[in-house]
Amino acid sequence: MWVRSRYTSELAVLAAWVSLFIPWNVTYHTSATVQEAPAAEGTMFVLRFALFELQLREKAVTAGNIQVGNFAEFLEAQYAGVNLFGGLYITSPPTATRFYEGTLSHASLLWTVAAVAFALAVALSLALYFRTETTIARLPVSEVRLMGSLLGAATLALAGSSYLYFQQRDIVGTPIPVGVVVIGALAAVLLVTSEVTETAA
Repeated sequence: MWVRSRYTSELAVLAAWVSLFIPWNVTYHTSATVQEAPAAEGTMFVLRFALFELQLREKAVTAGNIQVGNFAEFLEAQYAGVNLFGGLYITSPPTATRFYEGTLSHASLLWTVAAVAFALAVALSLALYFRTETTIARLPVSEVRLMGSLLGAATLALAGSSYLYFQQRDIVGTPIPVGVVVIGALAAVLLVTSEVTETAA
């Protein structure tokens, strides 16, 4: 794909911020259980972003004649997260890596790798936005290719993380990696983009 040279930096910046704010993984878990009331099943809606995860936990559930009023709090023993307010919780990739064990820890570790790539992409985007010419002059490669490589690395890590989360879908729900597809597409666009000078255009 050919892009005018004066727009390549804008394209790289836009791709970085879209990737930062789009949830790469969406999960709606309808069978969350707690040890205190094994018969009770609650729901969790999870949005995983580049650098953090938001969870909306059902606060109270009823199982037969038993009502669990603090269900969201009981889930704290099984799912990483800090309560913000109500049933809304937040966690980060490193925190999830330390909290879980086995496959879920590995999934969170891959997410942490992706988060590092995203952080570098955002840092690059800020440098390109505020000091475009200076940043481009200091880069050893095209800013578009570098951004594409960072987002591509993040995509691979998130794809692996999604696969591992899918293996544990009975615990965390079935992950829908919508954002992984979008971020991967942005990375591909950046990697195949070529500059065309104003005179050549």
